[in-house]
Amino acid sequence: MTSDTIQLEGCAPTPLSGYLKALGIFRLIANPLNHVTKSAADSGVRCWWANDRFYLRSKLNHENLLRFFLEDYMPSPIIAPWNGGSGFYPKDNKIAFDLLSSPYNTAERFSPLQKAIQTAKKEIEKLELTERPTDTVKAKLISALRGKYSDSALSWIDAVLTFSRSGLSFPPLLGTGGNDGRLDFTNNFMQRLVSGKTGLFDAKTGKPFPNTKRLLRASIFGGISQGLYRVPIGQFHPGSAGGPNATSSDYEGNASVNPWDFIFALEGSIMFAGAATRRHQSTTDFGASFPFMVKTVGAGHGGVSSVDEEAVRAAEFWAPLWNQPASYPELAALLKEGRAVLNDKTVRNGLDFARATASLGISRGVECFERYGFVMRSGKAFLAVPLGKRKASSEVTDAARLINDLDFGGWLDEVRQFARKSNSSSYGRQILKQLEDSLFEMTKTDINPRSIQKTLTTLGDFVSWIARSGDSLDEKPPPPPRLSSKWVLKANDRTPEYRIASALASLGWQTEIGSESVSDIQKTSSDSDQSSVENAAESESKNRLDLGIAMAAHFAPVVPNSIPRKSRFWNTQFNERLTVFTSGNLISGLIAVLERRLIEQAVRGFKEKPLCATTYVNSSDISAFLSPNFDHTLCARLLAGLVWACPTGYLEPDSKKAEQLTPSLPYATLKPIFTPNRILEETGVLPPKSNLPIPSGLLAQLRSDNVDNAVRMALARMRASGVGSYFAAEQVSRRIGRFGTGINGRLLAASLLIPLHKWDLKYVAERAYKIEKETKTT
Repeated sequence: MTSDTIQLEGCAPTPLSGYLKALGIFRLIANPLNHVTKSAADSGVRCWWANDRFYLRSKLNHENLLRFFLEDYMPSPIIAPWNGGSGFYPKDNKIAFDLLSSPYNTAERFSPLQKAIQTAKKEIEKLELTERPTDTVKAKLISALRGKYSDSALSWIDAVLTFSRSGLSFPPLLGTGGNDGRLDFTNNFMQRLVSGKTGLFDAKTGKPFPNTKRLLRASIFGGISQGLYRVPIGQFHPGSAGGPNATSSDYEGNASVNPWDFIFALEGSIMFAGAATRRHQSTTDFGASFPFMVKTVGAGHGGVSSVDEEAVRAAEFWAPLWNQPASYPELAALLKEGRAVLNDKTVRNGLDFARATASLGISRGVECFERYGFVMRSGKAFLAVPLGKRKASSEVTDAARLINDLDFGGWLDEVRQFARKSNSSSYGRQILKQLEDSLFEMTKTDINPRSIQKTLTTLGDFVSWIARSGDSLDEKPPPPPRLSSKWVLKANDRTPEYRIASALASLGWQTEIGSESVSDIQKTSSDSDQSSVENAAESESKNRLDLGIAMAAHFAPVVPNSIPRKSRFWNTQFNERLTVFTSGNLISGLIAVLERRLIEQAVRGFKEKPLCATTYVNSSDISAFLSPNFDHTLCARLLAGLVWACPTGYLEPDSKKAEQLTPSLPYATLKPIFTPNRILEETGVLPPKSNLPIPSGLLAQLRSDNVDNAVRMALARMRASGVGSYFAAEQVSRRIGRFGTGINGRLLAASLLIPLHKWDLKYVAERAYKIEKETKTT
């Protein structure tokens, strides 16, 4: 028999009722238990999504499809005797319940419902219940029903609740056990079937009412439908739920519902049967795991703020959409498992799920996901609000992999709990949401460097907030884990601001210790306490070149020797004298860092100036930094994030925008003074075995905007170290007034901290000093 492709125009991924309706129609066609003859209408039916529409490939044509639902459809036994309002208790609405519970006056097509009701009545009588049971008795009732129900009735129970070690659990997809506040889904399901005024069928004969076919056609194939019923639909279709501002003429609007939509939605929800499972390799206890349900995070959509999360059920639903024809067994297996995997662990929350959509863990023919959050409205009822669509990929994107670094050791979970404590500031919640929003953005497939930069800058802001919050360091989550150098590479937009921030962030980074290829460092980092980390790092540094202090220590009170490690630790034993970059002002911050590092050189007895780095810039970048067009605010924010990442090597500038610019003569005069002696000797700027200390008071002259005196001190110091200038002593005294003309001393001082590539250093130094041209360098 030939198969027809049928487009179900009335079924769309949003609202949730449209998605569940599509699954319900498909399930009812393929399931023999929902046909009066106990033979499926079409066991070989296939379904898929395309362009936000649902398609069937079936032996049934349009009219046969309608005929099945009008004449042969046998509703599933969807009841909830554990709920108040379900029809089982004296105060409940019994209009449809009484019509379907009679064993003698009920049509054959409703026999599964009738039998399930009678079974539940007997168990309620045994427990002597006259009202909705409490939790303990509810569990006894459900256990008894599970032992006596048919397979079709058990499928509904598995979809609406499950047992776990902590008790009964309910998926937000079906409220709290088949109800939403005072609205019981199951009683309304029965009313939509057989109620005289708002039902579709005659309970005694099973025949459809005159209006039923027209409503069925509109529900499945779309189009304008007149005569919709003013009945509740609950959370499944927010636009039809009524309430304030639901109409243009009245403040309050009534619900306007096609009863078939509600029936199909509940029938479709049965495909998401849950199971009590242990989350694979998770630290959480045994609990309920419902398909495609994860813990809610407010990130990833502008309509859900950090405050809104408190009014959102503790889960969100990611509805899978697939673009290849799937059979009923195939789809049932996918939906029943419903497990997204990230790094060999079942995902825990919405951000994890967004990351998993870009991984192989969920690539089982799923093209994308429609994300829903369950948001509270007035009356403590909930609405299923679409939170956007997320495309799945068969490959892990490079940007998505980067997030794994931040998730090391559960750091994201720790900071999420810290920021959402009851006594946390609103700013902390806000900045956390911004961080999670930027991480959501990184899970997309079309990511540019600016997206990763946004995460880095927000990370810097967030760590700064953690560091200065009122809690003691012992009560705070640790500093962020070490980010790989791929963050630096992927965020590179080839601008001077980014290259300078990257170079500054690499100051003091001990390459040998910080290298990600050194496995012994990584092995101890996660299992060591703070003191052992300090001792191990100090021991490993004995025979290494002293590069000084990593820049992260100037942004937060972190143990300096833990900075190159995967796990970092707060410095709880010492004062915070190193943490001097405390504002967003780049110039003030860099001067403070430079002064602090020079003080630490004297205090710690460093043999070399603590100005070594692993990433350098060229002279054109310095010129850009000294120009009025440089974005100091952006550079400062980038620096605050990049200090937590492993640095990389030289970053090439954008060849289309790069200009060969030479810094000013005062910079050329001063920069060698603020360069490690090792580099000066290597480039031939300083004679071998010479020493070039920084003159006392030189930096103070620049900070006071006295550039002329600073230049004079630099020239004198270079002559004393054996490096002559192009100016004789009398020339210097005559020309010195022109050296500092138009130069901002504080800006110049800040520029001296920026690591300059050694070959550019020699090029710059040759402007002011007599450097031997034939000097051989290595």
